[in-house]
Amino acid sequence: MAYDITSTNVSDTFKHLLQVRADDKTVYDALGNKLDQFRLSGSFTTSKFFELENSDSVTGNKLHSRNGTLYWGGTNLETGGSGLSALSEDTTPQLGGDLDINSKDTTGTGNFLVNGSGSFTAMNIGATSNTFDAFFHLSPSTVDKDLFLIKSGSFESLKVSDTGVVNFGGFTTQPATVEGGLYYNTTENEFYLGL
Repeated sequence: MAYDITSTNVSDTFKHLLQVRADDKTVYDALGNKLDQFRLSGSFTTSKFFELENSDSVTGNKLHSRNGTLYWGGTNLETGGSGLSALSEDTTPQLGGDLDINSKDTTGTGNFLVNGSGSFTAMNIGATSNTFDAFFHLSPSTVDKDLFLIKSGSFESLKVSDTGVVNFGGFTTQPATVEGGLYYNTTENEFYLGL
């Protein structure tokens, strides 16, 4: 509700007037009552800063300060508080662009799943560092599954077992000869080299 005091005596409208104390800029009404609650129907702009004094726990959609920490209702908005202080607290994080790990490591327990391609200068599986004695170094500390497996459809073309045995996929009938190809005939128990 707006108050039009045009052509009105101050004595009749003083209750709607405000006064500002010079030393700390505290706002009072004309009766000397300190005003500490304001409601704005539009935007609010400040050319300097906006200061929030410390308050107790405030619930609801209210921005407030607790001992210098900014809160929105019961949520801490600053790093290190009870709000979102770590990426792990966001259960569905998404990137808006490329992730630069800034010469750091990505570590932890879990799976690294990428629906696409990957490019590595060197890869070491099963250890925290690469000895660089091979470009692709497979050296797991414990093995309870096949160490290496290449499949073509349901057919296992090449497999290295956990005991280090290389197993070539076997055909019951001779496939079409492929130059440079190596295949194993399970019927004849023989290896064939394509010419």
